[in-house]
Amino acid sequence: MAANRFKHRSGAIPRVALAPVTVPAQSPPPSGALINVILEYADIQQELGGDRFILRLSAKRMKDPVIKSILGRETKRLADVSVVWDEEEGEIIEVRDDAPRDDTPLWVIDGSSEFDTFELTEAALAYVARHKRRT
Repeated sequence: MAANRFKHRSGAIPRVALAPVTVPAQSPPPSGALINVILEYADIQQELGGDRFILRLSAKRMKDPVIKSILGRETKRLADVSVVWDEEEGEIIEVRDDAPRDDTPLWVIDGSSEFDTFELTEAALAYVARHKRRT
């Protein structure tokens, strides 16, 4: 067996020092209480068609003391969470959580990219010039 073959090796096993790893903080998923508050107190209803609506709370409604007493520190999450509701079926279709994530691709973060611009080749410029003369 391979385990027996290496069992009698002389010398110590080399130790490697690893750098500490930090895990980026992410928002927890919306709680049931938060979803219930959206269903009960939503003052923004955007119609999607087919008896479906996006429900969410306005900034003014989020400051309501009743809502703050129900959710406590989770109240700030109301700005990120919305619910897609099917009125005909009387059920939640989707809970959308738009809280920023740390795993966002870099191209979204920096906003500029070398792919934002391009240059036409000589052949492309000639093609464009030929078609401009035709019109």
